Amino acid sequence: MTIGKMKKYREMLQVPVLRPHLPETVWMTDARILRMLQTYPSVFIKPNHGSGGSGIIRVKRLGRGFEVRCGSSLKIAGRSSVLKAIRSYRKPRHRYLVQKDLRLEKYHGKIFDIRVYLQKPKSRWIISGMAARVAAPHKFVTNYHKGGHAEPLRRVLMSLFQNDHSKVDACFRKIEQLSITIAETVNKWHSIHELGVDLALDKNGHIWIIEANSHPGHMLFTQLSDHTMIRTIMENKRSMGI
Repeated sequence: MTIGKMKKYREMLQVPVLRPHLPETVWMTDARILRMLQTYPSVFIKPNHGSGGSGIIRVKRLGRGFEVRCGSSLKIAGRSSVLKAIRSYRKPRHRYLVQKDLRLEKYHGKIFDIRVYLQKPKSRWIISGMAARVAAPHKFVTNYHKGGHAEPLRRVLMSLFQNDHSKVDACFRKIEQLSITIAETVNKWHSIHELGVDLALDKNGHIWIIEANSHPGHMLFTQLSDHTMIRTIMENKRSMGI
């Protein structure tokens, strides 16, 4: 059973230490789309049940109108037609949520986020893999299925923090602490043994929680030249019978 994005968001929202890392997310209605677009320069509209970055719509404020993108398709709409443009991309019978878009940091000019792969082979959650997911050129999602590729996280953070080892180490520790707390939080409500946590760094170096995926894909880790992480993930899967 897949757990909807909004359910996990609301569970995490109850944990004070996670709250500052959660971007505003609301169930989609026309009125809420318009309010969010007045508040933020751009928003994401995501299916509540969806994975691999498919079906995500990004709406970005322009001078007098909006840019509405879904996959490689793009429409320019005025204030009176923006909701119609969004509707044209939505799938029928799907519930959607609206999330504040984040001004993400870039690596070599491309946006990236961080995938943390957590597993619970025994009684405690462990981090089996961490990697940066770098988007394909001109893409606004980083997913493996949308052309995103893996880079060693330390390499990306070293580039970001200009080889400042203490800043990189501090960022690593924060990512690890947040990820374990997220896994423990979701596990309180649901019987899970694996979780993929997606985090992002904004231009101010603040860490945001994008999503927690109860059925994480592991293919991203096969792209790393060091196969230690993918071996750990697969060994734990075997021991858990997954």
